[in-house]
Amino acid sequence: MSETVNVAVRLRPFNAREKERNSKCCVRIEGKTCTLAHPSGNEGLNRRFTFDHVFDSFHEGSAQCATQRTVWEHIGRPVLEAAWDGYNVSLFAYGQTGSGKSHSMVGFDSTDKGIIPKACEQMFERIGANDDADLSFRVECSMLEIYNEKVRDLFVPFAPN
Repeated sequence: MSETVNVAVRLRPFNAREKERNSKCCVRIEGKTCTLAHPSGNEGLNRRFTFDHVFDSFHEGSAQCATQRTVWEHIGRPVLEAAWDGYNVSLFAYGQTGSGKSHSMVGFDSTDKGIIPKACEQMFERIGANDDADLSFRVECSMLEIYNEKVRDLFVPFAPN
């Protein structure tokens, strides 16, 4: 893992509402570049963005479809390796409500785990496999949500006001 900030984007599949409305995908992925189609259809107004990693999870079942495993291998594993090497690490998921942050970070169930449960499993497996009695481990973790300018600790059960 490099000492720089890496930025990744993941194109999620349509949800049920978007499918019901026969929505059209306005993002085209080519390598590490995403092109956003302009609503007018004028290709000269399209916007192009380049990222360190681009994951296409929109085209489910296709060879290029990025699974949870794909995202783990490119994003999660390098972060875990840096933490295992003794570095403080941070992973941010940023995006609009419904954009797929929770799916990438947490997943939906035990068969489709996101980055956080996979990292925790592998970290504690390594700790459990330690046979050096003189070696100790200290794990600190926080998970926060910032929504409408309010910070919420996601390890504290939610209690609506």
